[in-house]
Amino acid sequence: MHVIDECTVQLKAGNGGNGIVAWRREAHNPYGGPYGGDGGKGGDVILVGDINTNTLMPLRNRKIIQAQDGENGRTKLQFGKNGNDYLVKVPLGTVAFHASTGEKICEILHDNEQYVICKGGLGGHGNAHFKNPQNKIPNLHENGEITKVLDVKLVIKYMADVGFVGLPNAGKSTLTCALTSAKPKVANYQFTTLQPVLGVCTFNNEKLVFADIPGLIEGASIGKGLGHEFLKHIERCNVLIHLISLNPVDHEDIIEAYETIRNELKVYKEELLHKPIIVVANKIDAPGSEKQLSKLKKHLKDNNILTVSAINQTNLDLLLEEVFNLYKKEQQRLQSLKETKKPAKVIELRKEVDYAADLVIEQVDDHIYRATCPYLEYWSNRIPLDTNDNIMRHNMKLKNIGVEEKVKKLGGKVGDTLLIYGNELTIE
Repeated sequence: MHVIDECTVQLKAGNGGNGIVAWRREAHNPYGGPYGGDGGKGGDVILVGDINTNTLMPLRNRKIIQAQDGENGRTKLQFGKNGNDYLVKVPLGTVAFHASTGEKICEILHDNEQYVICKGGLGGHGNAHFKNPQNKIPNLHENGEITKVLDVKLVIKYMADVGFVGLPNAGKSTLTCALTSAKPKVANYQFTTLQPVLGVCTFNNEKLVFADIPGLIEGASIGKGLGHEFLKHIERCNVLIHLISLNPVDHEDIIEAYETIRNELKVYKEELLHKPIIVVANKIDAPGSEKQLSKLKKHLKDNNILTVSAINQTNLDLLLEEVFNLYKKEQQRLQSLKETKKPAKVIELRKEVDYAADLVIEQVDDHIYRATCPYLEYWSNRIPLDTNDNIMRHNMKLKNIGVEEKVKKLGGKVGDTLLIYGNELTIE
């Protein structure tokens, strides 16, 4: 299956069910009373981590993913059934962003980890809910909440312990084959690997996941070549192996080849250079490799360069020992940071919402005005104007934010029309 590691989807939670107006009429209960039940809650849209999923392909062509609506309330105080949740299975390492703003919403890192990305709408209350000592026969009810479509960009950042980085033809695929159970395509030309490849490596009864990241080129961090699509997969690796070919045929200047990769990592995200990085010089059996290695050691001041031959499997045990030891040290460092880090103090700030500040009144025609704001939109959807009690409650919501006063300041008079989200009201 072709791996799709990015896609944009539309998600929508279920709408809440409507509450109803109903009355109790039974011979043995002459006083009766309100009997309308509440509507059910709409279903949530939930992202679920699935260890057996490795692509976003099933989601790419979905027009919209929608949870079930809640059922309407019924008479005899029967509540409507809640809508079923919709579980969206995603690979581990998936990050969700707002498609329009790029703001991060969540990330799924563990199997069966769940995140409610779209919450279902609340059910509307039936008239039985509004009964109180002051109003024993309320003719009030509500519609359920209407949910909105959320455009979400899903991006997979693969969960690997160790990542290979290097220019095309550095030998990453060959080394991945030699160290792990993965079987990527291997050939003697550049850009052989077109998708990231994960493989499990076992050493001294311990296991690590290695990631073969497609070859980077100069300018990959700004969109050139293939690498810009896969740099994000390096972010989750605890240890990086910077693989560089000692074969003079692969690049004329080995120093420039080394610095190209370093620069691309820095431009993309400088934090990548702070990860533990092992410099591994591959193809030591190639003609002219000694001269290339001498140049590299001089440039790095003999900075612990490991030499291997992936194709002949030379010094691979030394490489694995170094990788596993470095990985353990990094895990210990991260654990100590986690233990010493003080938990953030959560301070809940409560502030009054100034609904009137969002209110916009505009004249759209002679004697016709329109009022808009989130507060009005919400309650216009929730309160149906089909009973006198509901109309009074709706008018009270308008009065709370001074709608009528603002209309009259614009020149509105008694008898003029006020448009509020599909409702036509008359100014009194």
